[in-house]
Amino acid sequence: MAAQMEFERDVTSHQQRKPTNCAEFPSTSTEDSTLLIPFLPAELIIEILLRLSVKSLLKFSSVSKYWLAFISSPEFIKTHLSISANNKDYTHHRLLLRSKCILKDCSLRSVFSESVMEVSRLNYPTTNRRLTFWNVVGSVNGLICLSNGSKVLCLWNPSTRKYKKVPDFVYNLRIRAVYGFGYDESRDDYKVVRCIYYYASWLRLDIKIYSLKDSWRSVRYAPPHGVRLWGSGKFVNGKLHWANNIGPVRDKGWNIISIDLADEKWEKVEQPCSLEEEEGVLVLAVLGNNLSVISKGDHLRAHIDVWVMKEYRVKESWIKMFTVKCPHSPASSLFKAPLLVSNKDEILLMFGRNFWLYNLKDESIRYPKFTKFLSGLVKEIYVESLVSPV
Repeated sequence: MAAQMEFERDVTSHQQRKPTNCAEFPSTSTEDSTLLIPFLPAELIIEILLRLSVKSLLKFSSVSKYWLAFISSPEFIKTHLSISANNKDYTHHRLLLRSKCILKDCSLRSVFSESVMEVSRLNYPTTNRRLTFWNVVGSVNGLICLSNGSKVLCLWNPSTRKYKKVPDFVYNLRIRAVYGFGYDESRDDYKVVRCIYYYASWLRLDIKIYSLKDSWRSVRYAPPHGVRLWGSGKFVNGKLHWANNIGPVRDKGWNIISIDLADEKWEKVEQPCSLEEEEGVLVLAVLGNNLSVISKGDHLRAHIDVWVMKEYRVKESWIKMFTVKCPHSPASSLFKAPLLVSNKDEILLMFGRNFWLYNLKDESIRYPKFTKFLSGLVKEIYVESLVSPV
């Protein structure tokens, strides 16, 4: 509030001054006339700023120290993030892509509205002069968590180009690390969960949490016995979720477990009844704000069922949201978890390294084209924000 009051006073004081450079327009009379551009109320200027892109806001922050303080204030950053994240046209959403070792992005809105999308190479952090291979752990509120698989984690805002490198652990071929990245709303804090397995003994498990406001520390509560987590954690409802392999082999025996980032307690999450006895690898995703799951079961079938939990922690709320038919069989060997369902009932997904826009109504398929991006993977959808990782 203090920053907003200072900003409004600054806008008012500037408007009360006599302008020295007025905009001049041609006159239809014999004499030249000067037309002064009307000033806008401070409240309207604030509403305009809240709907601008991060790139524009970074430019406006250099207008004065009051503008900088206001645009950098926690209240403005949170309100701007909320408006951007809830924009139904995906105006401020971006697709994060990876081609080999290079990270790129493009406008999510253009994927649904244009035939060819412009892809830009990102200026992402590196650990040395050579190209660094980053694995994308996840994205929350415009921050992206990266892991380079050896010694460093990185929290990065691609919109502002700010980042923070986090010392992690010394790489060891005898261990496997699994990560998750999320937001603890109760403490307004961003956290990374790291689980390390020792191949010599699956029962040996080291779990630590890194807090942006704190540092690395061990968790207070241990997960259930026999935990073997796969993939990066999916952040939903303040919790990180993993597909957990509890069977003797990878394609048998799966469930879902989660850790609450507020109290750091683990629990089992009920999955759809029809998937409990089904064999195959369980894959988790996030559609909208809901936890989603697919099962790569029958390797001969040419379709994939996608389930969504409409009401969190209510088993009966799992519904089969849609079925994607694949012209190539087997579907399960190529299918990646769906990324988004648009307002026009088109699903953005990948089969292999090909992008699809699958229409739920008529089962038609469109194939988005990208400039400067021949092949690769969609790693994340993120929203542009001013949230700082430092």
